[in-house]
Amino acid sequence: MIKVRKLHFEFGDDIPFWFNPKSREASLLVTSMSLIAPAFERYFIKAIRDAMPRIRDAAARDEANRFCIQEGQHAKFHIDHQELLLRKHPALEAVRDEVNRSYDDLQRSESTAFALAYATTIELGFKPLARYLVENRHVLFADGDPRIASFILWHFVEEFEHRHAMFDVYQAVVGDYGYRLRVARRTFAHVSALGARVQPACIACEEPPVDDPALPRIPRRRKVALALGLLETLSPFHDPRRGAVPQWITEWFAADEAGADMTAVAL
Repeated sequence: MIKVRKLHFEFGDDIPFWFNPKSREASLLVTSMSLIAPAFERYFIKAIRDAMPRIRDAAARDEANRFCIQEGQHAKFHIDHQELLLRKHPALEAVRDEVNRSYDDLQRSESTAFALAYATTIELGFKPLARYLVENRHVLFADGDPRIASFILWHFVEEFEHRHAMFDVYQAVVGDYGYRLRVARRTFAHVSALGARVQPACIACEEPPVDDPALPRIPRRRKVALALGLLETLSPFHDPRRGAVPQWITEWFAADEAGADMTAVAL
């Protein structure tokens, strides 16, 4: 069952725009995500709320509701980080507004079925991405601001926790694999277009860090595994419940249950 956690992250002005001065990949990912994620998370939540009356099973409705609460919390803290980025570089407000309008346009022009298919494509992809970030956490996060590192790792631990939630909603309400596959092409195009707009805007504000040559490189096999994992989510036989939970995520859950402060996570 999805757990609704009450964590609180604070992002002071002393956090740099690029949170990790030794990792270009992590810095670009995190900064871009905070400018894009709140809009698509709101879009997902609205789609599920619209579809909720069509989910007949009470347990499935409860799980969908918990998923929405988790996504709402993710959006809230991405907005807090977003506000920090905009305080440092107010010119990014126009880009943030452009992203928001893009999702508002989708909501007005497309059906709930489209939104559910779009959200399912993204959420299924977050499972292999969560594994990739956790497996490479020392390279991506160890030299970054620990507040941002803990926040992003919490986000993706919960993405792994609710890895099947959006898929279950889609199957209960739409259930058409062919339609999901057709929408997936537009989903990737839309997200790629937003990334192509956001990343150059961020780079224009501040030159991103150069990877520290003294740090170990992420093994090529893990990058290949991420690509194959993303591709596998498009298979008609894909089951998001299948596969082992990464050991570090299991340890994160155990620490959370024991009452540890998950806003200050040890890598």
